[in-house]
Amino acid sequence: MRYNTARVMEFIYRNKRVSRTKLANKLNITPAVTTNIVSTLIKEGKVFEPGNKIRVQEGSGRSRKLLSINENFAYLIGVEFNVKGIALITTDTIGNILSQEFLRMDDSTTENITSIIIDRIQQTLAQHPDKSCAGIGLAIPGHFDPTNQKLISNNKSWDHFNYQEIKKTFDIPLFIENNIESMALAEYLFDSQESPDQFLFLHNGPGIFCSFFNAKQINHKDNYYIGEIGHTIVDINGPICECGKRGCLQTYISDTWLIENAKFLFANSANTVLKSLVSTPEEITLDVVIDAYTLGDSFIIDKIESGIQFLAISISNTLIIYDSNKIFINSELLNKLNFKTKLIELIEKQLHFIPSKRDLEIQILDFNLYRGARGACSLVAYHRLIQASHTS
Repeated sequence: MRYNTARVMEFIYRNKRVSRTKLANKLNITPAVTTNIVSTLIKEGKVFEPGNKIRVQEGSGRSRKLLSINENFAYLIGVEFNVKGIALITTDTIGNILSQEFLRMDDSTTENITSIIIDRIQQTLAQHPDKSCAGIGLAIPGHFDPTNQKLISNNKSWDHFNYQEIKKTFDIPLFIENNIESMALAEYLFDSQESPDQFLFLHNGPGIFCSFFNAKQINHKDNYYIGEIGHTIVDINGPICECGKRGCLQTYISDTWLIENAKFLFANSANTVLKSLVSTPEEITLDVVIDAYTLGDSFIIDKIESGIQFLAISISNTLIIYDSNKIFINSELLNKLNFKTKLIELIEKQLHFIPSKRDLEIQILDFNLYRGARGACSLVAYHRLIQASHTS
């Protein structure tokens, strides 16, 4: 019964408004069991009947009431941190954002990241004393080692992050996951009208990571490094990556490496456009790199356009070996330079020889600072509202 209840909750999340009959038919559960499950969920307040009805056959038969997730059942807290800053949001149970704040990252923020996150969560909880919080989700820029209860990342700045300190501070359920995996889950759960049951979610930011999302294997991740597409080699004679290999994809198109290359150019060239944009290399940000590209700096243009080519090839290679109905791409760079159309054309050109891939849907998402934090909220929704029915 608990297993079927979890299936019912997930199906309603994915389909938004469904009848009891559709639940029974699609999930292969008897009508009696379906009625029992739905009655319990309505009693608990997780599901409600919004008043909508559907008639199965025009002109005959009784209209059937539709069921929806109760968005006001509880609120969810989501936190993501990365090199840009800390994003904290609250959402209702279906992912609608209720509040949001963003703190820019600096040395002080990095060193005190644990206490800052705790403080902001406590402030959020204090603002809603009369409402129920279902849990707290943490979307992290790396991987979580459940054995040692710590974040694994090449960025040593995150050594200041202490998960156990946060966990012992709150008596509310806490969930933690890689930020890109969290974003993918939010697409599946909160934006289901856009997502199939199996898709790729690729993020091109400070690093490059790809979630191979499969609805049947959400909780089955034996190897947390699957998806590190940024460390696939695109040029064996390329620059040395921090992983020790030469020519990794991220050394060409990740935000971090584009900024580092621009700093190198600033220090070693008298003719770069960068000199007219900033006074010191330390002032160079992704926006400065984009401005230099727009103003025609030949070095920056070559770096970014080569990177776009390599990114398209890597995505195409991934789609050849992994059967996916859709790919979501999340990138601030691609949005600001309006490279959406160009990247899609390059990918489609690489895949044209495969008939089954010609109708592949490629969606480059609008960039949003709070996408990872909303993904963290989806962790709470999945584990507390869906899977809790199975495991409790």
